[in-house]
Amino acid sequence: MGFFQLLFGQKIDSRLLKVKLREVERERRKYFMEVRKLSTRQSSIIDQIKNARKEGNQIEVDYLWEELKDLKHDFAFNKRAAKIANLEGIALKKYTRGLERLEKRKDKNSIQKLITRVRNSGLDAKLALAQIDEEGYIDELNATLDALGLEVEEAMTDDDPEKKKFLEEIDSIVEAESSGSFDEALKSEQELKRKLESDEKAV
Repeated sequence: MGFFQLLFGQKIDSRLLKVKLREVERERRKYFMEVRKLSTRQSSIIDQIKNARKEGNQIEVDYLWEELKDLKHDFAFNKRAAKIANLEGIALKKYTRGLERLEKRKDKNSIQKLITRVRNSGLDAKLALAQIDEEGYIDELNATLDALGLEVEEAMTDDDPEKKKFLEEIDSIVEAESSGSFDEALKSEQELKRKLESDEKAV
């Protein structure tokens, strides 16, 4: 059962909605704080990859690349969860205000209509759709295969076009820094981070 069906499937009033709203807002803040921590960690990993490329330490580059890919999935999960919590909060605020007005008027019939409409609104289905992530699904499938001792074929090869593109961008940033073009390097690194934190195929 979804968030709104579960919440509005019980005896409800504006006070209960306010309590639930505070819980949702705490969840939203928690996810946004996690996104900020991940952003800091991402910057640190990129700096380490740049240093490893300068030193020609390919083993370290490979290790950090895998960590960066894991970080991308963590970003996706937390940003999506924060978005869903934000949407739930917006809906709860609106419903709380509406319910408070009906309670002041003691309009029990309209209160029941509101609860029924929310329960049947389809909002839960829309929030569920927001959680569907093809990349995450593939990762889960791969993890299931790994748990059964079945290695994923693409994991056996180093022919990773996304990794190649990423390292080309890293090398370009390193070259710009080495030549003293720090503004250009900074701009390129900021764009790379933006791609990493979005759904674009940067990594």
